[in-house]
Amino acid sequence: MNVQEIRSRLERIVDRPVELIRVRESQKANNILSTGWTDADSTWFFTADPELADREEQWAFRILDNSLELATRELIALLVLMATSEAVSRPQEEESEVQQLGRWLGEKLERDESPQELPDTLLLKSRLFTEMIPFLLICEGAQNTLGGYEELHQLLSTFLERDVLVVPLHGREWLLLVDRLDVLEVSEDRGEEEESDRELLEAFGMGLYELIASEWTGIFNLSVSDPLQPAHGLVRAVRLLRESVFLGKSFHVTRNVHLPWDLGLERLVYSIPGAQRERFIEEVEGLDVVLEDGEVLTTLETFFQMNCNVSETAKRLYIHRNTLIYRLDKIKQETGLDVRNFADAVLMKLSLLLDKVTKD
Repeated sequence: MNVQEIRSRLERIVDRPVELIRVRESQKANNILSTGWTDADSTWFFTADPELADREEQWAFRILDNSLELATRELIALLVLMATSEAVSRPQEEESEVQQLGRWLGEKLERDESPQELPDTLLLKSRLFTEMIPFLLICEGAQNTLGGYEELHQLLSTFLERDVLVVPLHGREWLLLVDRLDVLEVSEDRGEEEESDRELLEAFGMGLYELIASEWTGIFNLSVSDPLQPAHGLVRAVRLLRESVFLGKSFHVTRNVHLPWDLGLERLVYSIPGAQRERFIEEVEGLDVVLEDGEVLTTLETFFQMNCNVSETAKRLYIHRNTLIYRLDKIKQETGLDVRNFADAVLMKLSLLLDKVTKD
C-alpha cells in the first residue's frame, strides 16, 4: 500500500477530505506520534515513511476536521504510523515476489505450456484471486529510456492512486496487473449510450500508453485483455497479449495499443499458408494498382475503420462526400470490387490484410 492509497482509504474512513502535505519540523507538536496535532480547522498525522523525509521537512496527512475524538485520533495515528512504515519495506519484498512470478511465466511461455492455475510456491499467488485486468507493455529500440521496476511501479501507482503489480518478463517486457475496479465502472444501471467494458478498457489503455510515452523515449506497444483472476489462466492471457502485440504491429503499424477482440480477422489471415495468400491476392485483378496508390489505400483503410459508412469516412478524411464516391468508383473500375457491397468489402479487406502479412 503506497501513501496515496493510504490517503484515499483515510478519506473513506473519516468521510472528510484528506491531503498529503509537506510540513516543517516547527509545525509538529511533541505528541505527534500518539495523537497527531490540530490547528484551526484540521487534524494532522505525521507519516513514518523516511522516503518522504528530508532534514528540515516531513510529510503529513491533513484531515479537514479538528474535532475528532481523542480515541479516534490515537487510532488513526497508530494506523498511519504502521501503514507508512510498512510502505517502506513492502516494495523490496514485492519486487522479489513479482520477479519470481515473472521468471515462472517466462519459463512456461518458452516451453509453450499453459497451466490453468499458478502453483502454490509462488509467493504472490494469494493476492491474485481478485479480478484484475492484464496489460502487456513492450519497449523496443536502442534509444529507449524506460526505467526499471521501481520507476515504472512508482509512475503507475501514482497515476492510479492505487498499487499496481508490475511483473518483469523478458527484456523490456512488463506484465501490469490492475484491479478491475480501478478501470471499469461498476454499475448495473449503465445506460445503452454509456461505454461498454471493452470501450473503457481501450480508453484506459490509450491513457496508459500516453502516460508512459510522455515519461520515457522509445517505441512502446501495449495490449490489454478482458478481466480475469490471475491465479487462473494467467499464462494463456499473457500469450494472447503477446500475440496481439505481434499481430497489431504486423497489420496496423501506426497503432500502439492493440486489442485482442479487434484482431480476430488478422489472426485468421496470419494462419493462412504463404502460397495460399499469394494465390488469393493474384486472383484480385488490379489490386496492385490500388496498393501502390497511397491516397486510395488510405481511403480504403479509413472506409473500413468507419464501418463502411460513406458520410463518416468523408468527414474523417476531410473531403467532400462526392470526392469519396469518386474514389470508391475508381477502385471498382480497377478491381471489379464495389466496397459499398458487403461481399466485395470482405474480399477487399482480406486482400489488404493478406498483402500486409505477405510483404512481411
